Amino acid sequence: MLREDFYHRQKKHFRIWRVREWARGFLLVLVSILVIMGLAYALKSGSSRQIIGFLAQQSFPFEAILMEGVPGYSQPERARLDLVRNQGAAVGMFLLTGVNIADPRTFFLGYLSPPPQGPVWLGWAYNPNDPEFEGPILEPIEPQKPDVNTDPNPPAPVPGAKEVLVGIYNTHNSESYAGDGGVEHEFGKNGEVVTVGETLKKALGENGISAAHSLEIHDALDFMKAYSKSVVTATKMTKDYPSMKVLIDVHRDGFPLGVPKSTIMVKGKKVSRVMVVIGKQNPHWEKNEALAKELMAMGEKKYPGLFKANISYAANARYNQHLSDGALLLEFGSQLNSTEESNGAAEAVAEILAEYLKKVS
Repeated sequence: MLREDFYHRQKKHFRIWRVREWARGFLLVLVSILVIMGLAYALKSGSSRQIIGFLAQQSFPFEAILMEGVPGYSQPERARLDLVRNQGAAVGMFLLTGVNIADPRTFFLGYLSPPPQGPVWLGWAYNPNDPEFEGPILEPIEPQKPDVNTDPNPPAPVPGAKEVLVGIYNTHNSESYAGDGGVEHEFGKNGEVVTVGETLKKALGENGISAAHSLEIHDALDFMKAYSKSVVTATKMTKDYPSMKVLIDVHRDGFPLGVPKSTIMVKGKKVSRVMVVIGKQNPHWEKNEALAKELMAMGEKKYPGLFKANISYAANARYNQHLSDGALLLEFGSQLNSTEESNGAAEAVAEILAEYLKKVS
């Protein structure tokens, strides 16, 4: 009787998995394999620095594990736990599929040719060296110089052109800031990033430097091909303002949910940080880089932390920087910042840029 009872009890410990449990186990194994393959690929391709940098920006709340496992403990923190779940899902989607729900460009990457850095579904293959995803370069590396003798009606000179030292334009005009409750994009019109460009122009003027800002919209028809439009504007600016020494394309960055915004204090108020982007697909990118490093060094002395410490390099893009030895792409904050914070950053950059131009003039 005791032996039968023993075997009867032991038998209860063994049962066949149900379909739901098999599916859950298969999904767990599949995700684990994908993550391991992705990390192996990142190490092999040299893009591990990008994913490590991305993960380093995350503040993983280990206490969330306790909240998930202890219902009584999680109840007072239900709102926070829901936020952590949403952020985790957003970051996980970005790493596994390359889709950044804060950046609509990434929704359509599956329809494009895979980048040379790796398969599209890897988040860091979308954005390893190319923060703005310039896409194919549709126009010649060196712009064709028209024969001045063939134009019977040359354009009239732009008033004040000889005094303009800085040209400013926005390739992605629709970019805006949601940190103050606004929208992230205003498609078909000039968004708040254009306001930042205007602030930069005005602040340069207040510091004794004449600047010009183009309000031409480049991304109304096709966000992904905006550079094929803005190159026309940038080329025209180099011709209209022959004395121009610096050409700036003003942007704002785009982050997945879960990445916190970044600010510093300048003159007692919070301002967004500024990232410099250099495209290497032009014959004189080192000159653009030298300008960027000098401005960043001056900025670190005047307003420590205003510029992000490292330049972001785009190996397979150029961002119209082939047009000038002084061409830069500056990203003022991200969609998580407010317009006021990025305007404050533009005013600080204007001070630094004015000091540089007065020094070299």
